[in-house]
Amino acid sequence: MLQKHPEQKPNSAQVSSEKAEMAEFDVQHVCFDLSGNLLFADREGQLQEAALWQQNEGQKQALQKAFAGVAIVWVPSEQMNLLHGLVPGKRRADWMAALPYAFEESLSDPVETLHFAVLNRTVEGETDVAVISRDRMQLWVEQLQQSGLDHALLVPDCFRLPWTVPQTDTLSSESVAKAGVEAESQAKKTQQAWSVYRQSAQRWVVRTGPFSGFAATPQWFEQLKNLQVHQHQPVSVQFYESTQLLQSCDASRKGQDRKVCGQFNLRSGPFAPRQRQSGEWRRWRWPLVSVAALVVVYLLGLTLQAQHDRQQAEAYQMQTQALFKQRFPEVKRIVNLRAQAKSGFAGGNAAQVSAIGPAEMVHKIEGLFANYSQVKIKRLDWKATSQELSFQLEAPQVSQLQSLAQGVQKLYSRSELKVKNVSQTLAEGVLYVVAD
Repeated sequence: MLQKHPEQKPNSAQVSSEKAEMAEFDVQHVCFDLSGNLLFADREGQLQEAALWQQNEGQKQALQKAFAGVAIVWVPSEQMNLLHGLVPGKRRADWMAALPYAFEESLSDPVETLHFAVLNRTVEGETDVAVISRDRMQLWVEQLQQSGLDHALLVPDCFRLPWTVPQTDTLSSESVAKAGVEAESQAKKTQQAWSVYRQSAQRWVVRTGPFSGFAATPQWFEQLKNLQVHQHQPVSVQFYESTQLLQSCDASRKGQDRKVCGQFNLRSGPFAPRQRQSGEWRRWRWPLVSVAALVVVYLLGLTLQAQHDRQQAEAYQMQTQALFKQRFPEVKRIVNLRAQAKSGFAGGNAAQVSAIGPAEMVHKIEGLFANYSQVKIKRLDWKATSQELSFQLEAPQVSQLQSLAQGVQKLYSRSELKVKNVSQTLAEGVLYVVAD
């Protein structure tokens, strides 16, 4: 377990005196202990329990301000399993669905109670995964949220140790000739290199590969080492001091790098971290969202109105052209509708001037329809080529249609009524009227 400062429980006087100093407190190293307590390093490098400093509201705000620059929170490696194996599937959705069951035989708990965080995957399907209890993940994430660290990553502390690719032993050409190909292949096997940090008398942190490691007591360490030596190549052990531990997950980086440590991050799926937001953004977030929504609605309204106006203009243009062609059928091509219409109405030959249009004929006949109120006009058609006007009529009795046709014939001798359907209550017909 991580060791705490013996005087880590400050009284009210200590909190009051140190309140001003917390705004500049160096809390670059933040971690959880085996009991699930959130710890941070003070100015002397001693670990303090965050919950004790959050009892005072002013101190809590100052601590959260200091936590704003923390990108990584380290968690105990012995509380999870770092496994490696083959997971079938080409698409991410497929192999993610198969992931829990590919490692089910290596786990003692039901897969439904576990959280699987993928650390690495090759094109061949070789997958490194961290497996941890969902309840423990939920406990950690809740404490991060309460402490203003919801943006931080959770990374196993074994990755604070540097790891380098161990040297590969190769045989000389003479040795190969004597020993044979099998001996050469055996000699080229990579020797395991373990990095070890003795944190306390009962807790050693070990990194065994780029995506593997563990933490255990010295007795467990020796047993695991002997097991590896028995099954594989001998293990070379490199011990590190606390000053040699990495603040990031890569020895070539300085400081806490979210991008580098992202591949070791346990927070995925429902436990994914939130993006850090400033206080000003949190204050103005919803008003800005509302304004943006209003702007979108306004622009959408303008777009719909412009589309409606464009459709109306197109319909008006089509109707105008149709009326022009009906009035001036001799015009084969429309170049300038307004100019051609003005010229057609102003000039033209005598025959065109004297020609009778449908409006004039209807105006002349409509007086007769006033005398036959029961006669209804269903449709009116005009043929410009023959100057023929046709009325589709209906009336309760056919005699009413015949009387109307006789009156029209007095005005236009070239008129004719054709009766189509006749019943006891309805008579239908078409009245053809040709201008004289």
